[in-house]
Amino acid sequence: MLDNLTLDQIRTFVAIAESGSFRAAAAKLARVQSAVSHAIANLEAELGLTLFDRSSHRPALTAEGKALLANARDLLLRVDAMRARARGLGDGVESELSLVVDTLFPIAAVGAALTEMRAAYPSVSVRLAVEPMGGPITGLTERRSALAVTVGEDFRDPRLALDAICAVQIVAVASASHPLARRGRKSVADLADHLQIVLSDPTPLSEGRSFGVLSPQICRVSNQDTKHAM
Repeated sequence: MLDNLTLDQIRTFVAIAESGSFRAAAAKLARVQSAVSHAIANLEAELGLTLFDRSSHRPALTAEGKALLANARDLLLRVDAMRARARGLGDGVESELSLVVDTLFPIAAVGAALTEMRAAYPSVSVRLAVEPMGGPITGLTERRSALAVTVGEDFRDPRLALDAICAVQIVAVASASHPLARRGRKSVADLADHLQIVLSDPTPLSEGRSFGVLSPQICRVSNQDTKHAM
């Protein structure tokens, strides 16, 4: 019996529940009220349940109607998602965006950009990785990602095209209890007298090179969270 259910019936059921009346649902669906009433009557017959109490001026969901409303909404959401994905495939939109972002790049900016992208391409899923130093460039050359966001130009590759999108400010910091936190201008020589915590590169791209290392005393860590905590 349930095989005879139609999406039109389900959509009409949800429209009535959300608009509060058969008349309002008919206006929302651009249909005559008699067609809306007929669709609900057929749906109730197929389910063997009464979805709306029609004893008062405005229809009210029965207990069974309330229980099934969430399922109806979920079904319509999945159908709409399928339609959106089908349209994207027909337009040549890829089903997934794989992205590697430099650990020094503000992740909030990435989130804002992905929010805008999702509004335009809701069917595209996202695979996001955050990696330090040569990680984003390696992600592209190894074809682990289709797009990379890197900070600085230390890891250029002739096979890749680079476009500047914004400026990122890099600030050296020290613990509030550290000697360098005392007031007064500091020179590079002052920094060289203290332990410097630097990121280690998980790729071979920085082999034989160092970036921003000012002290001979070094503690290498694998990620930015550890560096910040230490």
